[in-house]
Amino acid sequence: MRRCVSAVLAAELLLTGCSAKIAQNGPKPIDNTVYTRESAGIRLQDDFYGYMDFDLLYGSDIPADMNELSAGQLVNKQVEDILSDEILTIANGKDYSIGSDEQKIHDLYEQYLDAEARDSVGLAPLEKGFEAIESSRTTSEFVRACGMLYTEYGVAALPAVYVSQDHFDSSRYSVVLGQMELFYSTDELLNGRDGAEELQRQMTELLKALGTDNADALAYDTVTMLLDIAESTADTGNMTIEEMHNIRKPGELAPLIASYIEKLGLGGRDVIVYDTEQLDKICYLLNDENLPQWKALAECVLIYGYKDYLPPKISKSMGTEKSSDEEKALNAVKNLLSDEVGNIYAKKYLDEKTLSAARQMTEDIIAAYKKVIETSELLSESERAECLAKIDHITVNIGCPDVEYYSSSEVSGSLLESVVSIKSAAVKDNFSKLDKSPDPTEWYMPPQTVNAVCRQQSNSITIPMAMFNAPYFDINADYYTNLGGLGSVIAHEIGHDFDAEGILYDEYGNYRPERIGSDRTKLLSDEVAEYFGSRQIMEKFYIDGERTKTENAADLGGMQVIASMTDNKDELKRIFGSYANIWATLSFDTDTAERIAEDVHSPAEIRVNGVLSSVDKFYEAYGITETDGMYVPPEKRVRVW
Repeated sequence: MRRCVSAVLAAELLLTGCSAKIAQNGPKPIDNTVYTRESAGIRLQDDFYGYMDFDLLYGSDIPADMNELSAGQLVNKQVEDILSDEILTIANGKDYSIGSDEQKIHDLYEQYLDAEARDSVGLAPLEKGFEAIESSRTTSEFVRACGMLYTEYGVAALPAVYVSQDHFDSSRYSVVLGQMELFYSTDELLNGRDGAEELQRQMTELLKALGTDNADALAYDTVTMLLDIAESTADTGNMTIEEMHNIRKPGELAPLIASYIEKLGLGGRDVIVYDTEQLDKICYLLNDENLPQWKALAECVLIYGYKDYLPPKISKSMGTEKSSDEEKALNAVKNLLSDEVGNIYAKKYLDEKTLSAARQMTEDIIAAYKKVIETSELLSESERAECLAKIDHITVNIGCPDVEYYSSSEVSGSLLESVVSIKSAAVKDNFSKLDKSPDPTEWYMPPQTVNAVCRQQSNSITIPMAMFNAPYFDINADYYTNLGGLGSVIAHEIGHDFDAEGILYDEYGNYRPERIGSDRTKLLSDEVAEYFGSRQIMEKFYIDGERTKTENAADLGGMQVIASMTDNKDELKRIFGSYANIWATLSFDTDTAERIAEDVHSPAEIRVNGVLSSVDKFYEAYGITETDGMYVPPEKRVRVW
């Protein structure tokens, strides 16, 4: 086979990037001057975020191994350290039953560290995929090879196909044909500085390493083809559900795409196509004349999909990875066996007292939502009934799944063989859902995740137990401090059921926008976007109100509900102070500027000051007046409820 060391080297280099990090976001001085809130001139009435998070913003540095310093990052590091200890304990044990979580964790960790075995195995586990690509003499044969790559290696050279809950009928799963991945985002490819040129250079190196003739020309033609596809790729973030819900019945798909789906074992079914324009362009380009480019692309996709698990003698020769082999092995286990690690984490660290308190708080928040909805003057009677129905039917997944996660993957043989099994099992396990009924209690993240999610298609929220850590939640803290922390996260996720997108789904998760009046959708979309879009950070960058409107509405609506749960000023202050603390973030100016252009969330400063300036009870708690920086006239405040 025409494989060599430089192939892996190129794969490691392929599609990596870096970002300049210059000045920290925030007022921390560049010298060693020690400031107080008073000497820095920060009043809570003018900048509540800066005042409450002063110690982190003024008195901290971003650690060299972190891209930012934030409450979430610190909790995540705490959880990661716990997981590392557990993995190492298991790795040092023995005699685990075959197929158990412990056996998989133990063996995968050992396989990663066994450099001699990895070098001995080389790329052999991937050879079947390479041979299928290389032996394709026609586009039809290539398409079937792509089907094999997806089911047996878990990598998609053509658009990925997956099983997902139907937007218009939440009681069933549907087959979805997603967008084709282009390595870079379409904006980076088409408009980014040197994006296409850099991709071409990296592909050239890889193709040369694979022994490909005319690698320079082939890389150029392949990237040109990707640029052509990018020109026809839609921004799904700006598409409506109707625009993405394009049903193609058997016989309506182009023959080559139908053959691809048939190879996946999903033929003879309706398929929902998310991006019809991109698919049309792919079908146009998927011909024998362009076969060399498609084959080159598929080889790059296969190598890149396994770049972190290839023989170490090549990755070590690069000298670019600073972490130790043990750290890499730990990360491999955490990334590849996240759910198995989650089972271990939940069994050992779930505290029933904490779980019970968090559940009770969630029930209190749901009751507060019902009360706010029942009394809101901004809802019509029909909208009130719809919102109450959603609250009555919401499913709360909190802590960890009731049933332990199980995967059909096997960890045996070599590291590369194990990774192939894990990746292919993920695809096959997803396909196995097709003839089942969706379950709102299903988890879509492991319990060690420092995050939370709302799934509008199942009318459910998921709050992993990793969030049961300070400053989000502390069993020894008072109720209102926890309410401003984890409680605001819970209220935020419930709030997504009622943002500009979530409000369009009914209590069962069916997309039914006709239920909601135009005044309500205008408030959640236009008014929220205008309010937050008028705000700046770093005295330079305006927030993208349109991009961030759903997250801002969830923040704002959730905090308005949380604030309704007490009239006591001291309790309100604990709520607002805790809320500011969970968003404390010290980052680099360049990173913050990039996020404004890309992130659907507003920067931390806006999530605190922008939200609280529109919560009436914030004014009552702190006596905010017209002369204060946090003041917004009542007529300009946005009230979700």
